Amino acid sequence: MSDENMVSIRGGSDPIVGERFHNLVSSGILIPHEWYDDQGDQKYGYEVGENKQATDYLRSLRAAIKRVAQSKAPPCKQWGTANPARYTMSQEAQRLWHAIRGIGRAPKAWGREKEMHPYLRLGVHLARKWEPRLRFFTNTSSELLVGEEYPRRALTHVVKVIRRVCRSQKFKKRIERLERQESENFESCCKYFVSLLLVHARPLVLRADLYVEAEARKAAEEGKIEQAVEKFIRNLREDRIVPDVLGYIIKREHGYDRGIHLHLMAILDGDKHFQSYKLTELLKMYWIRQCVGSPQFASGFNCYLRKDEYRYNAIGLVHYMDESMLRGVLEAIRYLTKTDGDFLLPEGFGRNLRKGQSPKRPGGDVRRGAPRKFGNDTTLAESILLGWKAADRSTVKRSRRT
Repeated sequence: MSDENMVSIRGGSDPIVGERFHNLVSSGILIPHEWYDDQGDQKYGYEVGENKQATDYLRSLRAAIKRVAQSKAPPCKQWGTANPARYTMSQEAQRLWHAIRGIGRAPKAWGREKEMHPYLRLGVHLARKWEPRLRFFTNTSSELLVGEEYPRRALTHVVKVIRRVCRSQKFKKRIERLERQESENFESCCKYFVSLLLVHARPLVLRADLYVEAEARKAAEEGKIEQAVEKFIRNLREDRIVPDVLGYIIKREHGYDRGIHLHLMAILDGDKHFQSYKLTELLKMYWIRQCVGSPQFASGFNCYLRKDEYRYNAIGLVHYMDESMLRGVLEAIRYLTKTDGDFLLPEGFGRNLRKGQSPKRPGGDVRRGAPRKFGNDTTLAESILLGWKAADRSTVKRSRRT
């Protein structure tokens, strides 16, 4: 096993990186391995597959395009008074060239440009056009020889195209729409979870990833499995898959290798249930057998299996005063509502994020279970999930009464 293809298990201090890492493992892009070293100690690691290298590359290409678009620095700058003139590349231009010359790392992306994030779509178009023309103007370290006129002029042209496109009103409106959608969905889902905590002090949170396989992937891209998705959501809402469902958040996403798939957060009554793994297995297997119809065309991943690899874990019982679990809910919702994936769902697919309705609690209705130690105070949850301070909360309550 080559060490260069191994990655560390955790996402470090960045919870979003941890979420993405989990998604890579559950998708089979990272392959878990277990072995014993020369001293007999058990070791764990993950082998980086071809798909992981491709997704890392696409992310680096998109980041390089964005950095160039936001910068005003010229890509090449003359230095010294030597004859012939000598040139250096800006940091943004260097990163751009490294991204362009690696375009062969993501072959499954070709032909899918219309599905890509706007920055990535532009980057792939330019890289596929200019890498073949510039590959012969490099040294033994694959650095671009900007001392020669043609590669220098070509790189300058590419940078101008990036800045012209990314600063156009059409492009900026597209990015603003994605960012606004992410912000609105994030706030809405956080408020939704807080509304559940107002009625249920200790909900049980389950998470699963639901996939389609083989020929069903093409059908999913054509919108032909919506009936299966609707059946799953309807029966989840009506307690036909698992009992005592309080709510759910389900996100449809498009991936490099997995294609269209679903991320699910199901929220159950924690006063009645606690077996997270078994209940999540029921959700997963219902999707495979009852919604899609066969393990040949569907699969799933029970996120409980990797719950210990999150910095903040939000799988299991989430008490309304448990700061660590609430932070886990925050990061899970942040991941579920992101709109910055490399591939976007086609227009006309309908709502890609679905959630249940907030509970309606009639005045004077008594919450089931033992009285809360801190009454119905959800200040901690609101401060974490909504970013509200106590003073903000009081102001909102007064405005609601008036």
